[in-house]
Amino acid sequence: GVTCMKSGTPYASTKAAMNQLTGNWACEWGPDGIRVNCVAPWYINTPLAQQVLKNEAYKASVLERTPMGRVGEPEEVAGLVAFLCLPIAGYITGQVISVDGGFTKNGYYDSFYKSP
Repeated sequence: GVTCMKSGTPYASTKAAMNQLTGNWACEWGPDGIRVNCVAPWYINTPLAQQVLKNEAYKASVLERTPMGRVGEPEEVAGLVAFLCLPIAGYITGQVISVDGGFTKNGYYDSFYKSP
């Protein structure tokens, strides 16, 4: 996918493949006016994520590494998808767009520098 972890290699590999397909299809199909984009969410408040985040220690570590300090809501992913379908997004293609509260920009480790 977008980041790397110590586990889940088969799952991550399929996400990485989708990211590559997004770019390739955008190049192949762009001349026909077809746009291809990929939405890459982090933890979104769905039944699957709720099961995983039942482990309070794990949930705390997820929220700590997510700059916005929360999981996303399904409507936040849907809003991006709806935008990408609009004519105003007509020049956006080949992009993998993270909906992750800043997680992919923050990474896995907290800095020893703290904001006041």
